[in-house]
Amino acid sequence: MMKKSDFQLSFPKMNNQLKLMLILEAIVLMGAYIIITGAYQNLERHKTEEAVRQLNATLMTNIEHTANALDTLTKSLISSEAYEVSPSLWSYLKSHARQKENPGRVDGLFIEKYYQLTILFPQLNCLFLFRPEGDLMSYKYNDQKYHLLQELPESDWVTTLKENRGALSFVTQKEAEDLGYQVNNRLLFAGRVLNNISASRPVAIILAGINISDLQYDFKCNKLFDSQQFACFDANKKLLFSSDGFGDITWQEIQSPRIQDPYAYYLTANDNHTLYSVIATDKKDITQSSSFLRPVFLMIILVIFLSNLLLSWMITKRVIKSYGEMTKQVYQKNLAEKDLNLQMLRSQINPHFLYNTLDRMRMASLNASYPHLATMCELLAKILRFGVSEANKLVTVEEEHVHLEEYIRLIKLSYANVSISTSLDPEILSYRMLKLLLQPLVENSINHGIIDDASNGSIQIWGYEKDGVLIFTVSDNGNGMDEEHLALLRDYLEDKNTAFHSIGLKNIRKRIQLYYGKEYDLYIDSRLHQGTTVTIKIPVVKE
Repeated sequence: MMKKSDFQLSFPKMNNQLKLMLILEAIVLMGAYIIITGAYQNLERHKTEEAVRQLNATLMTNIEHTANALDTLTKSLISSEAYEVSPSLWSYLKSHARQKENPGRVDGLFIEKYYQLTILFPQLNCLFLFRPEGDLMSYKYNDQKYHLLQELPESDWVTTLKENRGALSFVTQKEAEDLGYQVNNRLLFAGRVLNNISASRPVAIILAGINISDLQYDFKCNKLFDSQQFACFDANKKLLFSSDGFGDITWQEIQSPRIQDPYAYYLTANDNHTLYSVIATDKKDITQSSSFLRPVFLMIILVIFLSNLLLSWMITKRVIKSYGEMTKQVYQKNLAEKDLNLQMLRSQINPHFLYNTLDRMRMASLNASYPHLATMCELLAKILRFGVSEANKLVTVEEEHVHLEEYIRLIKLSYANVSISTSLDPEILSYRMLKLLLQPLVENSINHGIIDDASNGSIQIWGYEKDGVLIFTVSDNGNGMDEEHLALLRDYLEDKNTAFHSIGLKNIRKRIQLYYGKEYDLYIDSRLHQGTTVTIKIPVVKE
């Protein structure tokens, strides 16, 4: 039988064994630190680089949309001829005789065409029309920053434009100074020679400038790091435009960066390699997460080392504290990874094209005398813009109310007999709340409550503060539910069954509890054939 004395060591022997164990542990931990931090640094770098590439792909899509708009603008004088009943501008440009008969008609038709194009392309800033010899025929622009020359200068870019034989030719912002324009980094220029195919001769040269402020704003909103900048080059590697902080970086520096260069450059080309998008990212930002966590990992290793030392002397409280610190650091690491993944997903969103398309649909509806459809397009664009941008941002109750009223207007265009009224206490309008909490509740009432009897449908929305809690209630007079159906729905919201497929109410409840805590919730009350009432409670947030 073993005795307690069998496990007792003399003090010197015990001390030597502890030293040996601590040395071996230090070697193992340092080896693990080198392997883990190296692997983690590579992983974080690859994830960041992939996010930058996704952002660059989105940026290139936006640039291509802008370039396509310029291509359409500069061809509009030719492409619209078939739809003109009276003599068009193109017919005057092709005929010197008509120009001599009525010289002022060209300028009038050009101005008329300019205003037509601004309806289709609101971002159009300027349009210039020159004779093939370079004499100025007509022009129009939206600001007063031009000191126009009467003829095209003898510059390399003009020669290139003429040699392109009617193909679209981009003009850099510095080259635009030849037209008397003050460069401000907000415009993209392009032009082409307009040819009379039947006569095999050029009849005019057209130049257009389009505002790219929206493109630059989208990049500013979606870029991963504050230090990130971008630039756009054409097929001849000439800088067309860039963000304000890009500086005078040349194509050679991008293609052959120096080791001491603080920036890493990520390059994306369009399908035919006529445009290049470049994003400059500070090398420190690429590895900032891993650089931050290196001392954290080292601290964890030291804590483990010290905790093992203290474990040898049976200090249990110290061990528990060290594990608590370890858990906290791992939690922070997971939060950092989650935030990066959210940024990667957000960089793939490209609402710019959708908004422009809805706007064109709206204008086309107005031109076709369908104001009802035009209003629906306008309201839908506003609702989408409110929902897509910064989904987790807190908005004021007033902003949420404005968005709700726009949705109600859209609904009433389809269900004119539905009665929807809102009553919000004016005192709560300046408070802040998660966006998109009220509109899905109204949508749920319409789709599941009163859609079967829209002619008599009525929805009422209330909002007020009580004991430091914001309370919003949406009530309808629709079909309602019996007790059994209501109990199933309440269990479904708590993930106790899968009896329903709708995600609206469950999404709202999860967002409320994730952001504000489990003490805030969504409540449902319903009576069969008497209607349904949904109530949400969230804390008062004044700033």
